[in-house]
Amino acid sequence: MENLIVKNKLPILILLFYIIFGAILQYYGISQFKSLPSPIFGGDYYYQMGVIWHIREGGNPLESSSMLGGIPGYLPLYGFLCAKFCDLFNLDTMKGMFYFSIVLFVVASIIWFYLFRVLFRDDWIALIGVALANGINAYPILKYTNFTHQIMLPLFILTLYLAFKERKIIYYALLGLIYGLLTLSHMVAFVGATLIIATFIVYEIYKNRNNIIDYLKENIKNWGVFGIIALPILMLYWYKPIFVYHLHRPYDRVHMDIWDFGRFDVQITFLIDTIKRYLFNFLSLGGFILTILTWLGIYAYIKSEESKLKEFIKIFCLGSIFATFSYFITEPLFKINFIPNYMSYFYLWISSIIIGLYGLSYLKEKYSLNIINRELIVFGTLFLVLFANTTYGFINYIENNKWAQVGKHPLPEMYISLQHYILTHTNVNDVFLSTKELSFMINSLTGRKVMVDRWAQQNNPYANLPQRDMDTAIILYGNDTNKKLELIKKYHIKYLYWDYNWISTEFYIDKYGRIVGIYDPLMTYDTKENREYLNKYGVKYIPIYYWIDPSCRNEYVRKFHILVISPENYYNFTHPWKPDLDKYLVEVWNYTYNGQKIAVLYKINLSDNQ
Repeated sequence: MENLIVKNKLPILILLFYIIFGAILQYYGISQFKSLPSPIFGGDYYYQMGVIWHIREGGNPLESSSMLGGIPGYLPLYGFLCAKFCDLFNLDTMKGMFYFSIVLFVVASIIWFYLFRVLFRDDWIALIGVALANGINAYPILKYTNFTHQIMLPLFILTLYLAFKERKIIYYALLGLIYGLLTLSHMVAFVGATLIIATFIVYEIYKNRNNIIDYLKENIKNWGVFGIIALPILMLYWYKPIFVYHLHRPYDRVHMDIWDFGRFDVQITFLIDTIKRYLFNFLSLGGFILTILTWLGIYAYIKSEESKLKEFIKIFCLGSIFATFSYFITEPLFKINFIPNYMSYFYLWISSIIIGLYGLSYLKEKYSLNIINRELIVFGTLFLVLFANTTYGFINYIENNKWAQVGKHPLPEMYISLQHYILTHTNVNDVFLSTKELSFMINSLTGRKVMVDRWAQQNNPYANLPQRDMDTAIILYGNDTNKKLELIKKYHIKYLYWDYNWISTEFYIDKYGRIVGIYDPLMTYDTKENREYLNKYGVKYIPIYYWIDPSCRNEYVRKFHILVISPENYYNFTHPWKPDLDKYLVEVWNYTYNGQKIAVLYKINLSDNQ
């Protein structure tokens, strides 16, 4: 009898082993890191660290972590939880991000297991689902996108299924809670969830079209509770975009750092690539297994009898497909898309796994694999293969990934010193002026606010980033001192930072010191008004047709007609801004190398010079 109990609980014991082993392996990997495995200029993990510093230093989680008064770009749920974790254990923010990832692995393993157990009522199927959905190689989780993928996504599916199946108010309330939190977790996941919920509602209305009044009477209370719970949470983010900015977007956030889904050839290429990824992926062991399982699930779906689970899978998958490929409708009509590559990453991915597990469940019942010895052989073997594959993937990342190797080295001493000074001598809402990449670095290491930043990471479609770039150019390079002072006051700028990377963060320089390419300079759209504005204040510019984001430059990404602020504006290498600013600058920190200052932080003092 005891033997039977142990065998029946074997999937749970294996899950415990998987969690413990995965946590230990992850600790082994992250303990080698002395900095984030990401570029300090433009790296997503560093921007995420800036969000956490912003919250830890007293910044409002519901406001931008990098620009004063804006809305958050990297949505704050992950950053808030990680910040509180760091505070609880008195950890440095970077170390806290690493250790919090281990906690997330444990929590996610439990959530995924519970989700699949509820769906399939089988611990072996749930165990295989954990190995597929929450592989060790999905870690470390160091940003909000992956957090949403591994934590919020299964919670959304779980509450959606329970609400659909049980029709109880409590599950609609929980669905409203998770749906609301999605808008504070990841915007693409939130939009996808919205479209999927809409798919369920449309399906059920159509299904009950002959007795629609009775259907509405039965369900209006449930959806009312859903709305009452969700709406206040949604407004934490959406109040400003709707009621302050009126959804006006001063620049094209959607098309500058992803494929140009406004082009028909790109639309078709993405469609074909996606079909290959989920139905004909034989390029890796993991892809091969998921492909086979997906086809098995499709076969099982066709052959199996109707059930609530089968109906749920049908509607969920239809919603996921619609959410991912909605660009065929939204691009021609509204000139927007919902970031299809991310939508696929969230919803087609989990749809494929659920379909695959449905196929395994069908196979188990049809061929009597619920006999203990057969279970152990078939599912134990499949788990071992998946376990070995995900373990190898994590170790390979730690040992061979380019950015993982970077993370094994500490930050430059210069930036550690700068970080210490800023954290101990400035306020979280103090605004810093520099190049976009140097500003990115300052915000990442301290959570302090900046005048300009990378447009993509700023991720705020309602902020006028082109105007900010122009105003920065006028402050640094313009010919009207009074206008400069006006703009400094307008944007509440308190510090100016320079280091020897100033020019190289804007333009590529060859070994002879010649500028040979564009990295991430100040820029704006090429319009008559913008030309006149820059001309008025003596700022030189170069009109070009080029990409906006420095990390996304290929044939599939859209180019724009832009005005690049010219390197001709530099006063000199160590003093790029015009000298009329100097009498307002007070040096408060510097870093020297071989007797030369290679980095200087100035406080802007306007009060004594009026």
